Amino acid sequence: MNGGVLKVNFRSASFFYAKPFIFPVQMVHFSAILMKRNDVRKRAGGVISQVEKEEWTVVKTLRHARHDWMNDIQVVKGYLAMNNLDEAARATDHIIMKAVQESRLCNLGMPGMAELFITFNWSQRLFKLEYELDHTIISRRADDQKALCFFNRLFSLLEQHIKEYNEHELFVHMSEKEGRFFVQMEWMGEVLNRSLLLKEMDEISKALGLKSAVLETSGQDILMEVTF
Repeated sequence: MNGGVLKVNFRSASFFYAKPFIFPVQMVHFSAILMKRNDVRKRAGGVISQVEKEEWTVVKTLRHARHDWMNDIQVVKGYLAMNNLDEAARATDHIIMKAVQESRLCNLGMPGMAELFITFNWSQRLFKLEYELDHTIISRRADDQKALCFFNRLFSLLEQHIKEYNEHELFVHMSEKEGRFFVQMEWMGEVLNRSLLLKEMDEISKALGLKSAVLETSGQDILMEVTF
């Protein structure tokens, strides 16, 4: 795959309209993750996730999650008020899909990475993060701290290279490959220096001893695969 042009769509058709959302049971899962964050921070060797960096308490986190939940409910109510049943059903399906994905992420046994992904879109960012996990994924042998370090560095790098005032999105698909935690990423958006970004993305993986491949499509998208 090295050096080749690959056209891949990692997304499932039902995932395009997902919004940040946590059902009450997901709130409980995420609260447990936050309770472990001090231990996560120590083992990460200084790598700090978004919630830790902003010093969010469990109560503040649940308040934010509840706010997102209410926003999604208002969207459904709006469609129902307009008697647009198809869109209301579609919005409800996306709420359920997002809740399922967050539940899988919380149960992955990687609290540091889960915290980073769930809270990423809660702050002002230069790009939007979407993710999807295969239902068969286990990967409890994956190194949570190495994954947390990798994604923190990658997200920071992408924001350094982004052309502002444009829409940008990173889609992350998580699965297993030959018993290993396998991540496929698709970047959609303009960057300032494409060749330098590709080089630095590859260097992140090499610095952490990870097997990876950075691929370009025929368009503006950038694809990356990493095995943990």
